[in-house]
Amino acid sequence: GVTRGGHFHNTKNEKFLVVQGKALFKFKNMITGETDQLETSDKEPLVVDTVPGWSHDITNIGDKQLVVILWANEVFDKDNPDTFTHNIN
Repeated sequence: GVTRGGHFHNTKNEKFLVVQGKALFKFKNMITGETDQLETSDKEPLVVDTVPGWSHDITNIGDKQLVVILWANEVFDKDNPDTFTHNIN
């Protein structure tokens, strides 16, 4: 039931792969308000892409620990983090 994320980026792209457990990804376009969601698990491997301008979060919807591999196209810069909080309800 734990949710992580709840933010968006202006330039950063991220890719996620669930390697253990089951996850619900939720997305919201910051301009249009359009929403989307998808479920994936270690039983159905799927690379989930996030793109700039879309708020995103991931929730553990399984009965075991969720482990996710994350790739980003930018190295984190603590002076310019490009991560802006926006919870998806």
